[in-house]
Amino acid sequence: MKVSDDFKETLRLYPSVPFIARECNEPFTILGHEVPSGSLCLILPTELHHDPESFPEPEKFMPERFFPENSEGRHPYAYIPFSAGPRNCIGQKFAMMEEKVVLANILRQFHITSLDPKDKVLLTPNLTLKNVKPLRLRFQLRNH
Repeated sequence: MKVSDDFKETLRLYPSVPFIARECNEPFTILGHEVPSGSLCLILPTELHHDPESFPEPEKFMPERFFPENSEGRHPYAYIPFSAGPRNCIGQKFAMMEEKVVLANILRQFHITSLDPKDKVLLTPNLTLKNVKPLRLRFQLRNH
Protein backbone atom coordinates (compact mmCIF):
# COMPACT_ATOMS: atom_id res chain seq x y z
CA MET A 1 0.00 0.00 0.00
CA LYS A 2 1.35 3.42 -0.96
CA VAL A 3 1.11 6.47 1.30
CA SER A 4 -0.57 8.30 -1.59
CA ASP A 5 -3.50 5.85 -1.32
CA ASP A 6 -3.94 6.89 2.34
CA PHE A 7 -3.95 10.55 1.30
CA LYS A 8 -6.49 9.91 -1.47
CA GLU A 9 -8.79 8.05 0.91
CA THR A 10 -8.49 10.83 3.49
CA LEU A 11 -9.35 13.43 0.84
CA ARG A 12 -12.26 11.24 -0.25
CA LEU A 13 -13.68 11.29 3.27
CA TYR A 14 -12.74 14.91 3.99
CA PRO A 15 -12.28 16.90 0.77
CA SER A 16 -10.64 20.27 1.38
CA VAL A 17 -13.24 22.08 -0.69
CA PRO A 18 -16.85 21.22 0.31
CA PHE A 19 -18.48 22.62 -2.82
CA ILE A 20 -17.59 23.87 -6.28
CA ALA A 21 -19.79 26.35 -8.14
CA ARG A 22 -19.91 26.61 -11.92
CA GLU A 23 -22.05 28.73 -14.22
CA CYS A 24 -23.37 26.67 -17.12
CA ASN A 25 -22.66 28.23 -20.48
CA GLU A 26 -25.02 25.92 -22.35
CA PRO A 27 -28.20 24.06 -21.41
CA PHE A 28 -28.10 20.37 -20.51
CA THR A 29 -30.34 17.62 -19.17
CA ILE A 30 -29.57 15.63 -16.03
CA LEU A 31 -31.79 12.95 -14.51
CA GLY A 32 -34.62 14.10 -16.76
CA HIS A 33 -34.37 17.76 -15.68
CA GLU A 34 -33.53 20.57 -18.07
CA VAL A 35 -30.84 22.95 -16.77
CA PRO A 36 -30.89 26.24 -18.70
CA SER A 37 -27.81 28.14 -19.80
CA GLY A 38 -26.67 30.64 -17.17
CA SER A 39 -27.69 28.38 -14.26
CA LEU A 40 -25.39 28.17 -11.27
CA CYS A 41 -24.58 24.54 -10.52
CA LEU A 42 -23.09 23.35 -7.26
CA ILE A 43 -20.93 20.25 -7.18
CA LEU A 44 -20.60 18.63 -3.77
CA PRO A 45 -17.42 16.51 -3.62
CA THR A 46 -18.40 15.09 -0.22
CA GLU A 47 -21.61 13.70 -1.69
CA LEU A 48 -19.80 12.31 -4.75
CA HIS A 49 -17.13 10.75 -2.55
CA HIS A 50 -19.75 9.07 -0.34
CA ASP A 51 -21.75 7.54 -3.20
CA PRO A 52 -21.96 3.82 -2.36
CA GLU A 53 -22.17 2.97 -6.06
CA SER A 54 -18.65 4.33 -6.63
CA PHE A 55 -17.34 3.72 -3.11
CA PRO A 56 -18.96 0.75 -1.32
CA GLU A 57 -19.11 1.19 2.45
CA PRO A 58 -18.42 4.92 1.97
CA GLU A 59 -17.93 5.73 5.67
CA LYS A 60 -15.10 3.21 6.05
CA PHE A 61 -11.46 4.24 5.67
CA MET A 62 -10.20 1.87 2.95
CA PRO A 63 -7.12 3.17 1.07
CA GLU A 64 -7.13 0.04 -1.10
CA ARG A 65 -10.10 1.61 -2.97
CA PHE A 66 -7.47 3.46 -4.98
CA PHE A 67 -5.42 0.42 -5.99
CA PRO A 68 -5.52 0.22 -9.82
CA GLU A 69 -7.53 -3.03 -9.79
CA ASN A 70 -10.16 -1.46 -7.48
CA SER A 71 -10.40 1.79 -9.44
CA GLU A 72 -11.15 0.08 -12.75
CA GLY A 73 -14.49 1.17 -14.19
CA ARG A 74 -14.98 3.99 -11.66
CA HIS A 75 -16.07 7.22 -13.32
CA PRO A 76 -13.08 9.60 -13.50
CA TYR A 77 -15.13 12.35 -11.83
CA ALA A 78 -16.36 10.20 -8.93
CA TYR A 79 -13.33 11.43 -6.96
CA ILE A 80 -12.56 15.16 -7.32
CA PRO A 81 -10.83 16.51 -4.19
CA PHE A 82 -9.27 19.34 -6.22
CA SER A 83 -12.10 19.80 -8.73
CA ALA A 84 -11.57 18.39 -12.22
CA GLY A 85 -11.31 19.26 -15.87
CA PRO A 86 -9.90 22.50 -17.27
CA ARG A 87 -10.68 24.46 -14.07
CA ASN A 88 -9.14 22.12 -11.53
CA CYS A 89 -6.88 23.43 -8.75
CA ILE A 90 -3.53 24.57 -10.11
CA GLY A 91 -1.96 24.04 -6.67
CA GLN A 92 -3.01 20.38 -6.45
CA LYS A 93 0.47 18.87 -6.93
CA PHE A 94 2.04 21.39 -4.55
CA ALA A 95 -0.66 20.74 -1.92
CA MET A 96 -0.10 16.98 -2.06
CA MET A 97 3.70 17.35 -1.83
CA GLU A 98 3.41 19.83 1.05
CA GLU A 99 0.98 17.54 2.88
CA LYS A 100 3.31 14.56 2.55
CA VAL A 101 6.40 16.47 3.73
CA VAL A 102 4.67 18.02 6.76
CA LEU A 103 2.94 14.81 7.82
CA ALA A 104 6.07 12.69 7.28
CA ASN A 105 8.03 14.98 9.59
CA ILE A 106 5.31 14.90 12.26
CA LEU A 107 4.73 11.15 12.00
CA ARG A 108 8.45 10.42 12.15
CA GLN A 109 8.49 11.93 15.65
CA PHE A 110 5.00 11.23 17.02
CA HIS A 111 2.31 8.61 17.21
CA ILE A 112 -1.03 10.49 16.95
CA THR A 113 -4.36 9.37 18.34
CA SER A 114 -7.68 11.17 18.03
CA LEU A 115 -9.35 11.70 21.38
CA ASP A 116 -12.75 12.06 19.70
CA PRO A 117 -14.57 9.32 17.77
CA LYS A 118 -15.29 10.09 14.10
CA ASP A 119 -19.01 10.63 14.72
CA LYS A 120 -18.21 13.39 17.26
CA VAL A 121 -16.04 15.38 14.84
CA LEU A 122 -18.35 18.06 13.48
CA LEU A 123 -17.47 19.75 10.19
CA THR A 124 -18.78 22.93 8.64
CA PRO A 125 -18.57 23.82 4.95
CA ASN A 126 -16.88 27.15 4.36
CA LEU A 127 -14.50 28.16 1.62
CA THR A 128 -12.64 25.08 2.87
CA LEU A 129 -13.91 22.27 5.08
CA LYS A 130 -13.34 23.12 8.77
CA ASN A 131 -13.98 21.56 12.14
CA VAL A 132 -16.70 23.22 14.22
CA LYS A 133 -14.62 22.67 17.37
CA PRO A 134 -10.87 22.11 17.63
CA LEU A 135 -9.83 18.54 16.84
CA ARG A 136 -8.43 16.99 19.99
CA LEU A 137 -5.31 14.90 19.36
CA ARG A 138 -2.78 13.13 21.54
CA PHE A 139 0.85 13.29 20.42
CA GLN A 140 3.18 10.64 21.88
CA LEU A 141 6.88 10.68 21.10
CA ARG A 142 7.97 7.65 19.14
CA ASN A 143 10.75 5.51 20.56
CA HIS A 144 13.68 5.45 18.17
